[in-house]
Amino acid sequence: MRINIRSSYDSFRDLRENDSYYVDKTGIIKEYLVDKFDKAVLFTRPRRFGKTLTMTMFRDFLDIRQDSRDIFSDLEVMNYTDVVERFMNQYPVLFISLKEVYGKDFDSIFIALCIAVSKLCEQNRFLLEENNESISEVSREMFRKLWEQKAQQPNVEQSLDLLSQMLRQYYGKPVFVIIDEYDVPMAKALGTSAYDKVRDMIEHMLSYVCKTNDNIKSVMLSGCLYTVKNSTCTGVNNIIPYTILSPNFESAIGFTDENVKKILEDAGFPEQYETVSQWYDGYIFGREKMYCPWDVLLYVRSLLDGTYSSAMGPESYWANTSETSQNIIHGFLGKTANVNECFEQLLLGNTIDCVINESIPYHQIHESGDNLWSALLETGYLTKAVTEKMVRMPLRIPNKAIQVVFRNEVCNYFNGTAGVI
Repeated sequence: MRINIRSSYDSFRDLRENDSYYVDKTGIIKEYLVDKFDKAVLFTRPRRFGKTLTMTMFRDFLDIRQDSRDIFSDLEVMNYTDVVERFMNQYPVLFISLKEVYGKDFDSIFIALCIAVSKLCEQNRFLLEENNESISEVSREMFRKLWEQKAQQPNVEQSLDLLSQMLRQYYGKPVFVIIDEYDVPMAKALGTSAYDKVRDMIEHMLSYVCKTNDNIKSVMLSGCLYTVKNSTCTGVNNIIPYTILSPNFESAIGFTDENVKKILEDAGFPEQYETVSQWYDGYIFGREKMYCPWDVLLYVRSLLDGTYSSAMGPESYWANTSETSQNIIHGFLGKTANVNECFEQLLLGNTIDCVINESIPYHQIHESGDNLWSALLETGYLTKAVTEKMVRMPLRIPNKAIQVVFRNEVCNYFNGTAGVI
């Protein structure tokens, strides 16, 4: 069977409309909206596990300005007729990605956020229609300033709150706010003088929409770390996190063993299962065995398009896709003999035990060994070696692909410091 595997699959609608291969994960829509609904939730996963695809899937299912039946046809969520009738294209949606909100200093980071908000205003410019008397001129004027990138920082921080208010007034329905890659600005600013200002700015922005707010139906966030717990912004503390340690939604983002077997069968390479398992398996989310979709899909695509080299063997496609994660490792290597010994044990295929902190502010990652290992667990460099939570959790490198990444980063660090006194 010839299947169409794309290397970029962040947009659900784009993927479905271009007849690209899709592993059905739409069950999370019903699971969240009906079975486990909370007003503010965060889904954390390592990079390249499909967070953005999941967030755009929710957007396309809910957005009142879309007609999404075609792109969801034959998928699991359509079996839940009550969910389809109650939610499909029934709510206004605000979708913003903070993936590109970074820069060399705070001013450039703030400008990047202003651009992201301006694009959001552009998408919702119909809110300025003069014949809609439910929206005040004061709101319209601030909307224009946000759109033209002329608003002050406090107003930019309140932008999602303002837009959700205007959408509620326009449609008469509460709004779903979806914030993808919410923690990228903080991760990118880590280790710079801008970090504290960036953290405060993003936390204020989140607080306005996560607090009790009649204009909001739900706030959904995605990111790598749950880094805003115990913030001074009270609204942020309302967020319910679903991390890789949570058994809830454990297999909703990422590939299960069953998913991988089906992909290989559909592609005509079922005999490659053992190789895929050794190289790209090994993660445990909640109680479920999981694979990284990015690695699996690119490996299968290399078999399909003839670019796979049997002489070289499988590749670590996950390598070099995150400068932030590399900085996390380099920031701790060489500080203590104990940390270096733990890295050696991991590279030998052994486990290390640590107390996991599920809510690590980026600026505290390097304060202790446990925080470092916790961050590497959340960002995909490590995985737990057990299915249940424990006070001291055994951690290991998940698979051969990550072992290559890990070994390269450790070697690069020590090669870079050789001869330095």
